[in-house]
Amino acid sequence: MRSRRDYDSAAVAAGGRVSARKQVLGCILSLCLAVVGDAGDSAQPAGTDAKPWTHIELVDRYSFEGDVVQGKDLSGLAFISDRFGLVGADEGRQVQVVELVRPAKALRILETITLLRSGSEIDIEAIAAEGDYYYIVGSHGAAKASGQQQQNRYRIFRLQVDRATGKPSGPLATALKVAGLADVLRADPVLGPHFAQPLQRRGVNVEGLAARHGRLYVGFRSPNLQGDALVMEIRADDVFRGIPRPTYTLHRLRLGPGLGIRDLAVIRSGFLLIAGNAGSEPSKEYSDSQDYDKGREFSLFYWDGRNAQAHKITALPKTTGQAEALAILEETKESVTVLILFDGPDGGRPTVYRIS
Repeated sequence: MRSRRDYDSAAVAAGGRVSARKQVLGCILSLCLAVVGDAGDSAQPAGTDAKPWTHIELVDRYSFEGDVVQGKDLSGLAFISDRFGLVGADEGRQVQVVELVRPAKALRILETITLLRSGSEIDIEAIAAEGDYYYIVGSHGAAKASGQQQQNRYRIFRLQVDRATGKPSGPLATALKVAGLADVLRADPVLGPHFAQPLQRRGVNVEGLAARHGRLYVGFRSPNLQGDALVMEIRADDVFRGIPRPTYTLHRLRLGPGLGIRDLAVIRSGFLLIAGNAGSEPSKEYSDSQDYDKGREFSLFYWDGRNAQAHKITALPKTTGQAEALAILEETKESVTVLILFDGPDGGRPTVYRIS
């Protein structure tokens, strides 16, 4: 028979084992919390221990080599690798594969790809890249000058490419998928009342696109609602499978009155975005334009992808043209280097900036 001392000793031993297990579990929990904490802290624009980015400097200017389609209307750019990218303009139905040649400071045109062979312009407004896919989106909005509805504008494309060449991975008929967001936008309780309305009257207009972890982040130039710009987060597969009622999240970003998203790009801890006029310049058809200020600057913002707050980094240096396309070239803990294209100047004036 075991004595009380034996039971006490056993209890102490068991308690010690429980305590040891608790310590181990506590260590594991602490490590998990530390990881989560680091992930949360990494939402700081410049890293965990650094101050938010507030500075921008001109680093370089690039130029295109080869014939650029609609060179004065460039509006989308993304890189699938350190070497190859895709560029598009808002007045056509084509995109072009480019090679980034750093020693020559050039974007070399390699191939032109026709997305649609007939109909009106697509009004390509943004390009994103993830894995071996490019995503290309039309404005999903009415024509700016006339307010007309043109079917090709309501398209979004997924193009599979070979990352080693930057070109389609096979015949275009199999490498290219076409879908649209019109039904989703029309049915949304927030965006629906603005769908198919002219841009001068806070009509829906897409100008930003990013891809991360199989999800698309669709950035809206318009509408701006009570000082908030909008981003729709939706699974890419749901879009291209044509699911009638896909689940999605509509984020509200507090950019300020009259500001809309002009492009969106993924960085390690979140997103960089260009903000500018949400509205468009007046036209003969619509002489009174909301959310438009001719002198309004273009600004860079950081967004962590979750919260409504967006950190304003700084205004872009003043120059002719509209900042329409944003692509990431390099990223460190201290800074990020970006390439921006401008709608207006011939050849898009590719300009490299460092943000810190």
